[in-house]
Formats: sequence, C-alpha cells, structure tokens
Amino acid sequence: MQRTALAQHVGLGVATVGDCMTFLADVGLVEAGRGQYAITEQGRAFAEAWQRDRAQARLVLRPLVGAHWAAAAAADHLAGGPLPQEELARLLRTGLPGVAMRGQYMVEWLDIALIVERDPERLQARLPAPDAPAPPKAPGPKGEEERAEEHNEQTGDPGGTADTAGHSAASAALLLGMSRPEIQELPDARYAAFLEGILQTLRGALAPTA
Repeated sequence: MQRTALAQHVGLGVATVGDCMTFLADVGLVEAGRGQYAITEQGRAFAEAWQRDRAQARLVLRPLVGAHWAAAAAADHLAGGPLPQEELARLLRTGLPGVAMRGQYMVEWLDIALIVERDPERLQARLPAPDAPAPPKAPGPKGEEERAEEHNEQTGDPGGTADTAGHSAASAALLLGMSRPEIQELPDARYAAFLEGILQTLRGALAPTA
C-alpha cells in the first residue's frame, strides 16, 4: 500500500504515518520501500494475535521491540527510577527527525511489548520489577494438534478422551471469577494485578503444610 493511501485510510498526516511506519519497519512488522509498505510474517502474526488474544500478541511483539535501539535507550533512561511518560518520550525523541509525537509513540510501543510499564495513575514509565516473574514464552511453530498430543501423552490419556469430555466445561470456566473475554479486556494495570493474584493463589496452594 502506498504511504498516501495508508494515511487517508487511517486518517493521519503523511509525515506522521511515515514516522510510525519507519518504526514498524525497524522492528520487523512491515517492509518499507519507495513510499509503500507491505506486512511481514511477524507483522501478520502480531495483528492476528491482537484480534483474539492481546496478552499473546504482546509476547509475539516483545522480542522484536526488545531488539530495537529504543528498548536499550529506555532501559538506560529508567535505570535510576521511574520518569514521567512525557519526559521519557522527550528523551527518546531527542535528535530524531519527524513529528513531535514520535517519542510518545515509542513509549506506547515499549509498553505494549512489555519492555516498560506505564503507571496509569501517576502517568509514569518504569522498568519491570527485577523480581517480577518472566512472561511465558510465545508458542513455537507447533500446531494445535501436535501440542494436544503432547499434552495427552504427558497426562496419560493418549486418546485425548478426558480432554474431549471436559472441553466444553473448561471453555466456560472462570478464572478468579472472570471469563477469558473479561480478562482480555482488562487495562494494563488491572491485568498486572490480576496476574499477581493468580501467582498469590498458586503460592498458597503449593506452600508446604506444617
């Protein structure tokens, strides 16, 4: 798609679109050339995951953005502690051409990719806590059937009969009183608190008894 057509489609200026697409090309989500763009395999995987499971999409994005220079720069700027989001955006944009919002876009993408955390109340950006559990790895190229077979073998149910029988009940199950769609729509801050609640529950269940 040509840059001008894309700008009209999303309702933004050509210069703004150019800055955004340059970043997306740098992290490998699109390919850029002669004023036009095409989506990459990684970009398609991220876009499709974003529609069905945003938590999973963020895991797909994390290694791509983590290899971008902005991730290392943000780590340096935040090494001494949290900064206002606007200040981090200004520092990241220093010396770069393009629109003034370019730094803010970087902060937003770093947050989506789990590189930094944004405090919605104090409007600050910070690095993830050192003792925070590492996010689960994104699934590899294995298909659903292959992963299901491995699961059945590990659980001693090679035929998958137990899984089949319980599939309907599992799909409707609640996790800490919330359904999967409700969990997926949580804001970042509440999503992090939700995960912490799960960890606390697991720690209590696995704690050795006296």
